[in-house]
Amino acid sequence: MSGPVGRADLALGFEETVASTADVHVGGPSFYPPMLEDTGAALSSVHISQFGFRPGAIGEAFARALLAKVSEGVAVRVVVGHRGSDPDGSSRELYDRLLAAGVDVRVVRATQLRAPPQPLSAGGLSRWNLDRLGSIDHRKFVVVDGRVGWVGGAGIEDHFDDGRFHDLFLRVSGPVAAQLQLVFLAGFRWLGGEIPPEQLDALFPVHDDVPGAVPATVLHNAPGSYRPITTAIAQLLDGARETLDVVNPYVTDRRMIGRVAAAARRGVQVRLFVPAKANNWACAAAQQFHHEALLDAGVRILGHPAMLHAKAFVADREEVLAGTCNLDAWSLKRFFEIDLLVRSRALAARFDERFSTPAEAVSTSGRAPTGTRERLKAAAFAAISPLL
Repeated sequence: MSGPVGRADLALGFEETVASTADVHVGGPSFYPPMLEDTGAALSSVHISQFGFRPGAIGEAFARALLAKVSEGVAVRVVVGHRGSDPDGSSRELYDRLLAAGVDVRVVRATQLRAPPQPLSAGGLSRWNLDRLGSIDHRKFVVVDGRVGWVGGAGIEDHFDDGRFHDLFLRVSGPVAAQLQLVFLAGFRWLGGEIPPEQLDALFPVHDDVPGAVPATVLHNAPGSYRPITTAIAQLLDGARETLDVVNPYVTDRRMIGRVAAAARRGVQVRLFVPAKANNWACAAAQQFHHEALLDAGVRILGHPAMLHAKAFVADREEVLAGTCNLDAWSLKRFFEIDLLVRSRALAARFDERFSTPAEAVSTSGRAPTGTRERLKAAAFAAISPLL
């Protein structure tokens, strides 16, 4: 793979393909162990793109798995967000070990006007970073051998494993993994990474036809005007006919909220799962401003007792869209985000069994703001929500 890759080249769109298998894993104890098992079974490559990859029990488990793969001759490439992972500061010891063993670590430095050269271990003088400035990389996905992919909302961080944050991942295998692989490699090349030509065949293996494969597509937002995740969310909300589950921690975009309310008004049974106490109090206040209209439309608002961090949509017990995109202006319009769209009644049923039904059982009903002070606070933050 030769030639420079610019930010405009990262606006990738894909046609619908298939997943040989598709499953949902809810909660860190459910998704970290099989993710580590897939990593441990890698024969040719492990590619991780993570907004937050930090030291801790989970970070150490992944570090050990990656170090073991490198020692076996497996190519391990990692892309992390500077803001979410802090590889130069509090996480430096973790990354020093990865680098020393031969892991190729690239850093998206979206908030640094001047930044050191890539890769992380390169050293040298800082230089202008204009091409990457403002391009927050919020993606969380893993690709193993070009055959298995994981996409979800959780970082490689302890608070996703110990119950403080509640999240989920989709695991897919088969042809759709090639789309995830392309997204990873494009970002890796944008950060100066090189892929030896002799490794390409292993990165994109031929997949056998599997009975029961389901339609699946990788959706990928990049900073700029091409935002297929945003479009897909709008289409899913507008197209729901009978049932709609919306799972999101930051619900502040007025247009998307209007679509959720419109679905309920046309008779769709809508459940909106949000954290009862969000970690971002400003977003929580902005979101609560819209609760009265949503409740009046017939939306059931369910506040999860943990910090619900998952981002997912399930329409008509058939379409499942999940990944990293929040319902706020930053995710919908400005960040790198990645989602998987899978059309499968079996997957939708497992989603209900593993996430929606248990979440509803422990959640409390959402309410509209009351009292002058609370109403004014909610209205004020709703007005500036595109900037939050």
